[in-house]
Order: sequence, then C-alpha cells, then structure tokens
Amino acid sequence: MSNFMMNMISWILLLLVILTLYLIDKVNHLARMYEPPAPPAPPAPEPDPNADVLFAGLEGKKLWDAMNGKKVDGFDSSLVDALRPHYEPILRNHIVATFKDGLEDVGGNESRVPSSQRQISTLRGHIQSWLPPQHLGSVYRAALEFAGSYAHNPDPEVLSRLKQTVDSVVDMLYQRVSITNEAPLSETLFERPVPEEAPVAAEAQGSDAMLALTDASVQADVLQGDEAAQLERLAQGMEHVQAYEDQQRQDVAAETAAEVVPENDAVLEAKPA
Repeated sequence: MSNFMMNMISWILLLLVILTLYLIDKVNHLARMYEPPAPPAPPAPEPDPNADVLFAGLEGKKLWDAMNGKKVDGFDSSLVDALRPHYEPILRNHIVATFKDGLEDVGGNESRVPSSQRQISTLRGHIQSWLPPQHLGSVYRAALEFAGSYAHNPDPEVLSRLKQTVDSVVDMLYQRVSITNEAPLSETLFERPVPEEAPVAAEAQGSDAMLALTDASVQADVLQGDEAAQLERLAQGMEHVQAYEDQQRQDVAAETAAEVVPENDAVLEAKPA
C-alpha cells in the first residue's frame, strides 16, 4: 500500500475520533440543559372549620418559630407582635397540660419525653401548639416527682426545688417568645391535692352517726313498745285475777247456800205434826 493511502486512512480515522468527541460533548451539553418537569404539587389540605382563624396559616412548629422572631414563608412578620397577647394563653395551657400529664402518669417512666405537639382549645376554636421537647420533659418529670415520691414523703426543700425547676423553664419559654410572665406558674401548679379518702371517711363517719341515731331511735321505740306490751299484759293479768276471785266468791256463795237449805229441811221434819 502506498504512502498516500496510509495518510488518507489516518486522516479519516482522526476525523472520526474528533467527530465522536464532538457528538459526545454535544449530547452532554443538551442533557445538562434539559430540566425534567416538576412533580405535581400535593393538594392543599382542606381548612379545618374549627381552627382558630386568628392564627390562619400558623400552627405547630411554624407558630413557635414565628413567635421566636424567625421568618415564616407566606406570613407577614409584622403581625407577630399583634398576635403575642393571644399566643400567651396557648403557651400557658400547653405547659399546664403537660404538667397534668405528669400528675396522671405518676409511677411511670421518668425518662419518657412528652409529645412536643398538642391541640389547644381557644375562644375561637383550637390550634396545634408546638414547644421544645426538652423543656416539656423538665415540666413533666417535675410533676411525676411531685405526685410520686414527694406525695409519699413531703419535704419542703424538695418542693422548693421542683417549683424553681418549673418556674425557670416557664420563664425561659416566655422569654423566647418575648412575652412577660406576670406570675410564677408554680403557685397554681403545685397545689396539694385533697386525698380521695377524706370525703369517703367523712361520708363513712356521717353514715355511722346516722346509723347510731337510727339505732338509738329504734332501741327507744323497742323499749317503749316493750313497756306498753308489759303494761298491757299486766292489765290483762289483773283482769284474769279479778275474774278468778269473782268466780271463787260465787262458788263459795253457792256452796254455802246449798248447805243451808238441807239444814232447814231437817229442822222442819223434826217438828211434831
């Protein structure tokens, strides 16, 4: 084969390689330019007719973030300050409900972390509230200890420690949402519950007293009845005795009359004719 043909073949192979590289680069460029269609957006949930319309568009974690000063998409941040007074009852009720859960779960697992989300009722309906779980856990464990070991062995130092724990957590939550806590929440949470046995004991004592009075009245009635019966029996006995004596008198009188009559007859027969 001549040199000319060898050169032609070499140039052709080189052009094919260059063309192949060009086509590969073009395909990659087109692939990078292609944008797949966005997936269809999920249908928007239907609005809850019982939801609090004042916080429309805010609930759960979004509501907590907005009250903390974070920007929330789709909500005007300038309205947050106007909503803070209305958010305070939601925050307080969420804390109180968590404390009550601890009182009801006395004897349970102290490592349990209560749910950070809870439905709170308002004057306009209800709303989903969210609070940091670590703060709710402190309130929950304080309620467990108050209803458990403290209730069985009251100690003023323990009670003071539990109150300080809850008040510090509550103050921290109020500060994060820029709301002033007017009064310590522990003053209303840590109230000694009235033992359930007390009303029962009082009722039992009342029942015993009523039974004693009833028994006394019954006994008095029985005594009165016995006395009346005895008097009646005595009267009947006196009547029987009187009747018996009258009968005896009549019998004696009859016998005496019978003896007198034969004697008179005998005297009459002895006289001469």
